[in-house]
Amino acid sequence: MAPSSSSSSSVRARFKKMIREAQDPVCTALEAADGGASFKEDVWSRPGSGGGISRVLQDGAIWEKAGVNVSVVYGIMPLESYRAAKAAASSYQKPGPIPFFTTGISSVLHPKNPFAPTLHIMIFYPYFRAVSPTDAPGAPRQWWFGGGTDLTPAYIFEEDVKHFHSVYSQCKNISS
Repeated sequence: MAPSSSSSSSVRARFKKMIREAQDPVCTALEAADGGASFKEDVWSRPGSGGGISRVLQDGAIWEKAGVNVSVVYGIMPLESYRAAKAAASSYQKPGPIPFFTTGISSVLHPKNPFAPTLHIMIFYPYFRAVSPTDAPGAPRQWWFGGGTDLTPAYIFEEDVKHFHSVYSQCKNISS
């Protein structure tokens, strides 16, 4: 069941707050683990439709390069993008503007040690007000949150692969 417009706004506000509050402790923990390098910050904006904060730590004792980035963007989705995102079996095409909102945090960690894998983590919340002919007027349309984690090793060790996937599976089961 789709949430009401007010509950959707509340979910958006809470998720935006959570994403923004996550960046500081993640960066603090990575700096502490590195023991030397500090993050440099770049605040950016998307004219009239949001922005974000990119943080990069470079040439540290542990991290060759680490990024922890948050963004909150919104605007009108081009109709071509909406059509590309719709299921192939769907024949309905909404004419006109499609408002969207998305926020997320993404981190990519490149260690100096070639035997340690690169880590990528992303959590995001996209929201689209794309109208369906069966929706009640004013109802929010499509929203969800998602994300993922992956390790990209330069050298593959089977026991590391098994350990990562067993821990990751346990985490997925806890959050369900």
